[in-house]
Amino acid sequence: MNRNDIAYLINSTPKYYYLLELHVVLLRRYAPTCKWPVYFATEDPDHSVVKLLKNKYNVNIITIENKYASFINSRARALELLPESIHYVLPMQEDFLLERYIDVKAIEESIKILDSNKQLISIRYMPCPGPKEINSNYNMYWKYIDAKYDTYLFTYQATLWKKKECLLWFDALVKAVNQKDPLSFEHQLQIEVHNNIAENMEGQQLFSNIFQNKQLLGYIRLHKYPNAVYMSPWPYRPTAVIKGILQPFAKELAEREGINI
Repeated sequence: MNRNDIAYLINSTPKYYYLLELHVVLLRRYAPTCKWPVYFATEDPDHSVVKLLKNKYNVNIITIENKYASFINSRARALELLPESIHYVLPMQEDFLLERYIDVKAIEESIKILDSNKQLISIRYMPCPGPKEINSNYNMYWKYIDAKYDTYLFTYQATLWKKKECLLWFDALVKAVNQKDPLSFEHQLQIEVHNNIAENMEGQQLFSNIFQNKQLLGYIRLHKYPNAVYMSPWPYRPTAVIKGILQPFAKELAEREGINI
């Protein structure tokens, strides 16, 4: 877990910067053997929280130009600005808060799979959603994600990507948004976030068109109950912020860790 060619990339917006220290503290607690370089992309490198991440937690800061500050543009730009030495990337949102120890064995296996399979572009760690039971097995824990059965070929949930293909995907999303002629920030916000072009039916079709000859793997969902997410390689509840409201469990995590949010 000490490879320098894998980036842990945190994306956020200033509205949710208050969660960043908690995110990193929980990462250090529950992934202590993970020595991948951590990056945070921001358009405000002088923000007090950003300086805290850099100086206290040794997070690498990627400065995004203001013209790339929208939800999808910022992700594409961050991927573009990662060092050339980075081959794989785990993009994470600030409210994906680890609550259990990561499954090091499963993650190391996933990296070996990516290393050895040229057709494979990504491996999904969070089974929310997981691959359908009808899908073909890769082995007893990983299944292929199949466009014939799976609604979500792409999801923002924790997924280890080959960086080149991840950037290709977000660049395609940027072009799709621009084709809709967003005349204002509010219009762009509607397309990228409220309509969620990356995960809605339009985005899934776009993903399928781009990667029709490529392969995806996902960790199987071990049972149907909500807490099945804890039985996955990267165990967190799929979101700590719902409709702009921080959930009680996240507040409790912050109190426990002594983080003022």
